Amino acid sequence: MREAVAEVEQTQKPEGDLRSLGRVAISGTVWSVAAYAASMCLRLFTNIVLSRMLAPENFGLMTLLNTTITGLSLFSDIGLTPNIIRSKRGDEPEFLNTAWTIQVLRGAGLWLICAIISLPFARFYREPQLKYLVPIIGFSLIATSFVSTSVSTLSRRMAVRQLALMDLGIYACQLVATVAWALVDRSVWALVFGKLFADVVRVIVSYRMIPGQTNRFHWDQDAAREIFTLGRWVFLSTAFTFMAGQSDRLILGRLVSFPTLAMYGMAFALSDIPRQIIMTFRGFIVMPFVAKLAHLPREEFFTLVLKYRRTVLLAAAVLLAFVVTCGDLAMWRIYDSRYHAATWMVPMLAFGLWQTILYTTTSPCLFVIGDSRNAAIGYGCSGVTILLLTPFAFYHWGLAGAVCAIAFSDFPAYLVNLYGLRKEKMRPLAQDFTFTLLFLALVASFAAFRISIGFPFPQIVDLH
Repeated sequence: MREAVAEVEQTQKPEGDLRSLGRVAISGTVWSVAAYAASMCLRLFTNIVLSRMLAPENFGLMTLLNTTITGLSLFSDIGLTPNIIRSKRGDEPEFLNTAWTIQVLRGAGLWLICAIISLPFARFYREPQLKYLVPIIGFSLIATSFVSTSVSTLSRRMAVRQLALMDLGIYACQLVATVAWALVDRSVWALVFGKLFADVVRVIVSYRMIPGQTNRFHWDQDAAREIFTLGRWVFLSTAFTFMAGQSDRLILGRLVSFPTLAMYGMAFALSDIPRQIIMTFRGFIVMPFVAKLAHLPREEFFTLVLKYRRTVLLAAAVLLAFVVTCGDLAMWRIYDSRYHAATWMVPMLAFGLWQTILYTTTSPCLFVIGDSRNAAIGYGCSGVTILLLTPFAFYHWGLAGAVCAIAFSDFPAYLVNLYGLRKEKMRPLAQDFTFTLLFLALVASFAAFRISIGFPFPQIVDLH
């Protein structure tokens, strides 16, 4: 760990050793992808085991619960980790302890909201278990609010190896806890217990990441002002992020049965692998990397961003094209026959992720120069799109229409991000166009090869 931190600290010299910074970014990318690949293997193994131990409706319920918890977190997020990454005071104990204090107060408030909404939530979805499940799963919000700011500090230092190994270990603990409970009680409570156990482990581990760095309740007025000044737009951005990226499951939870929601959740998880890799890369690498270049003249700054982005887009295009053309086959092999009717969703959902990858790899540029408003507007447009189009498409064209609307709902966010970059004289459109053509060519080539060897794409099945 000392070697990794020392290497990162070299990139913080005023003159900016860009070669060293590039090496750290490449090393971090390798660790991000490797750790995510390992976690995906664990996740797939877990799903294979649990999908045979638990009924589909249990996964449907857990999908709804996870979406609810994620929604509450995003609707109250003021960007504490991004604040620590970008702030000049990000290493000061007063700043870190103030951020931690805000985090704990927020967690307590979120659990109270869980308790309040549990009964109407159960009535809306016509599922009595939810009135107990929502406040119990809500304890994860209190638990994770006590996570040490050491995690954010390591993100600031681009210490990806430590963060990746921590996440991998925590997921392994969740796997063991969930399977152990399911052996005794084959119900949704196995999934709930596994998540709560993993969140408690995360808190404990976070205080051992940087020896000697602890947190205590503290309030620094200047630090709080800085956090809330940037956080007001982060708050809107993350709230709209939920609307754009998570509200589909809340909408479908009302429109379809819980077993169908479980099938959709499984298909979405498979198709979403490339985006998850990019988002992990964005949080661990892109944000800190871009923040360290932000002091450069704007043209030089964005030229360097585009240079390193080429490699990311190339890898993303290959991976996403593979998921579009082969993801349904993976779902067919991984899950039992109860989930096979949803295989047609995978290529449709995966294809729509390309626009998400394009703006995800450039939006941090606006954030680090202080423009968090643009992301809020973009996600707001996508959120409105998904809220309006998903029910409309469902009632006119069934589940296939709804899935198609969900797949392409991020396009407004891409357009808004493009407009914001253009105002700052940062123009990625030429690179976007080039790699979009490459992505389409890869999809066409992979699809032609698949069909030529006798593997047609799955037909759409009407599910309710």
